[in-house]
Amino acid sequence: MDNSDIYVIEKISVKDLVKSDEVRKNPVTLGAFVVDKVVNGESVQMVANKNYFRGEPKLDKVVIEIVPSSSAAAAMKAGKYDILESYPANQYADVKDLKNTQVLGRPELAYSYLGFKMGKWDSKKGEVVVNPEAKMGDVKLRQAMSYALNIEEVAKAYYDGLRERGNSLIPPVFASYYDKSLAGFNYDPEKAKSLLKEAGYEDKDGDGFVEDPNGKAFTVKLATMAGSDKDDKITQFYIQNWKDVGVKVELTTGRPIEFNSFYDKVQADDKDIDMFMAAWGTGTNPSPIGLFSKNAQFNYSRYTTPELEKLLADIDSKESLDAAHRGEAFKAWQQYMFEQAVTVPMYFRTEIFPVNNRVKGYSINYLDGIDKHYQDIELTADTPAK
Repeated sequence: MDNSDIYVIEKISVKDLVKSDEVRKNPVTLGAFVVDKVVNGESVQMVANKNYFRGEPKLDKVVIEIVPSSSAAAAMKAGKYDILESYPANQYADVKDLKNTQVLGRPELAYSYLGFKMGKWDSKKGEVVVNPEAKMGDVKLRQAMSYALNIEEVAKAYYDGLRERGNSLIPPVFASYYDKSLAGFNYDPEKAKSLLKEAGYEDKDGDGFVEDPNGKAFTVKLATMAGSDKDDKITQFYIQNWKDVGVKVELTTGRPIEFNSFYDKVQADDKDIDMFMAAWGTGTNPSPIGLFSKNAQFNYSRYTTPELEKLLADIDSKESLDAAHRGEAFKAWQQYMFEQAVTVPMYFRTEIFPVNNRVKGYSINYLDGIDKHYQDIELTADTPAK
């Protein structure tokens, strides 16, 4: 970056930065490859950075294209692409037997979860405000909704072993922090029914669905993101799981919601969302304070207690400079979150990367870091294997 780059950015207002050509089409890049050409909504062409400090890349250029997940496997089979990133795990069966492709995998620094809405975000104070009258406010109700989900069957039927039921909000890849002893909410519909009864949710009119403790009709609104046909089938399977224990669940807006609109509604605490299915990427530091603290806008369940704040603070405290102390602090937080059942883990995830046989030197090892190995990628043939 030279002074002229600084002066260009200096002249652009903050509100216009994201949509400016200087950011979207001509960004300053310091990696193995630098942006050369952008076709909005379609592709980005990058060329080798001959001055890259780790050494000049072996490839002259890299072209990144957006491809629909529905056609990605066929394109890979035809040799159109060398690498597929962000490939859906529930479409593993479409690539696992391709002769021209290797499928790499690694534990994902992420987890899927079921969140229950417990309050609102106060934008003026910058903090979560819990609603004591929240529809999903009874912990036994939340626990029942969690035990009712047959996640184990979904993982087996749709994900070819690339998903497993999560017991914690810390993925197992973080071995020093993950609490493998935590029981989690394994599929147990009878326990779910028992908890509903204890909480006063019973079917009093014989229609197959429970009423609330006051005898009023009870319907839970669920928000999910739109995806593939398989994703829709999974959602309907879970709605049937809840029906099997007597809870009527309907989709917010009547259907899965487009990704951006989904998060707009979740962040706005839409009145028609009682619970929602989403996912978080943890990054390489799984500290949960930015997602679950009172002042975290990403605390989408809108839940806080003095005890939770104390546990979160301990994870990033001065005392937690000691690795053993931090490990115990993480485990105490995991246990508390399990007991409260406000944000309930659904899946631990394995992410996959289909790679054409002509590619050499491509690594997905976390220890390699972002962009650390890109200069070493090379191709062993002029055209992709078919």
